[in-house]
Amino acid sequence: MKNRLYEILEQHRQETQQSIYVILDGVKYPMLWSDLEEAVLHYDMLFRETLLQQHLEKVAPFFVALDLTHDVTQEQSRALLECYGEGGTLFLASEEDFSTVLEAMRELFYVYSSDGEKGYMRFYDPKIFRHYISQESKNITYALFSEATAYWCEDPDNPSVLHHYSKEHDFTYLKKKIELTPKEPQNDL
Repeated sequence: MKNRLYEILEQHRQETQQSIYVILDGVKYPMLWSDLEEAVLHYDMLFRETLLQQHLEKVAPFFVALDLTHDVTQEQSRALLECYGEGGTLFLASEEDFSTVLEAMRELFYVYSSDGEKGYMRFYDPKIFRHYISQESKNITYALFSEATAYWCEDPDNPSVLHHYSKEHDFTYLKKKIELTPKEPQNDL
C-alpha cells in the first residue's frame, strides 16, 4: 500500500514538475518529531507562535517538503509514508515554494470565532478534510486551492482508499478515488 502511494505521488511530481508536500499530525505519529529532527528534509510546524512551537513540538502538526529525487531524501520521504493510514496525513502538490505553501496551510489551520478568538482546525485530518472540501463554497475551495493544485487524503473509513482532489478551472475541483491495494480476482461460479 505504501509503495502504491509513493508511485502515485512520484508520478504526479514527474508529470507536473510540482513539489510534493505533506502535513503530518504529531499526535497520530508519535515518532514524527524525532524522525524529522534527524531528517535533511525541509519542514516546519503549522504553529506560528514560538511558545507553542517549543511546548508542543512532540505533538504538533508539521508541514514537510517530500524530496523524491535524491537517494537520502527519497529514503526519508518514503519512511514518512509509513504514517499513512493512521489519520492526520494530508499530501498536496504545488508549483509554489515551501514558505509560500506553508503560509497558505497556516491560514487554513488558524480559525477565528465570531468574537475574534483564535483557534485551530485540524483540516488535514481525513474526517474533517472530507467534510470541509465538500462544502459548496467558492471561498473554501479558493482557500484550499489558492497555493495547492492537488490533495491526496486517506478515506477515514478505509485507509486502502485514497481520495485525490485536483484543481479545476475557477477553483472548482475534481475528486477521484484510488485503490491502494490490488483487488482480489473474482471467481465466477
